[in-house]
Amino acid sequence: MAAFLANVGVNAAHRARSPLFPDGSFVVYPIPETQPWAPPMRRLPEVWDDRAVHLDPDLDSHPPTYGDNCRTAGRAFSLRWARPGDTIFFMARLHPSSGAPPGFFLVGSLFIAEIKPDIRDDPGPGWWDGNAHVRRARAGGGWNSFWVFRGEAHSCFLERAVPFRRSQAEHVFGQAWIWPRHRTELQTIGSHTRAVRRLTGQGERRLRELAQLG
Repeated sequence: MAAFLANVGVNAAHRARSPLFPDGSFVVYPIPETQPWAPPMRRLPEVWDDRAVHLDPDLDSHPPTYGDNCRTAGRAFSLRWARPGDTIFFMARLHPSSGAPPGFFLVGSLFIAEIKPDIRDDPGPGWWDGNAHVRRARAGGGWNSFWVFRGEAHSCFLERAVPFRRSQAEHVFGQAWIWPRHRTELQTIGSHTRAVRRLTGQGERRLRELAQLG
C-alpha cells in the first residue's frame, strides 16, 4: 500500500481563509473556479459570493470523492500510481481564530475504493456525479483527462486538525527537505507539498500514525 499527501483548499493567494477553532475543529474552504457558475457547479455564497467553487475533496457526500488532473498537471503526477487500498491524506492551510499565525494541518483522508482514470467525455451517471471535476466539465468546462477517486465509506475529515510543522515533516519525510533561512517554515512546507507526495514504507506508516491523532 501507499499513502499520498495532497495540499488542498484555499491558500495564501486567496482572500478567503480556512478557519481553525480553539477546540481543534476547522473548516476547509474550497478554491473558486475560474469559469462562471452554471449548473451543476456549486456555490458557497458566504465565502465566494456568486462564484462557482471547486469543492474537492468532497468527503461529506456519499460516496466521498477526490479528483485531480493526473494526466495533465505535474502536481498530480504521482497519483497515477494510486491503487485501490491506498490512502490520500489531505493537508490544508488553516488560520487560527485566536489570531495566531497560519499553519499547515492534516485535515482528512480518502481511502481509495475505486478509480475512474482519464475521463475524456461524459461517462454518464455514476458514483462520480458529485465530484467537482465532473460538475465543472458538465457545466461546459471540458473533459480534460482528469481522474476521480471514490473513497470507502469511512473516508472523512478529521475531528481535529493535526499540525504539520517542520518536526512532523521531518518525522514523515526524513531529512531530505532543504529549509532555506530566507524562507519561513510555512513557505518551505508549502513549496515541498505543492505537488502530491507519494509515500511508502516507513514514511507511509508514520503519516498514517500522525493522521490518527486527529
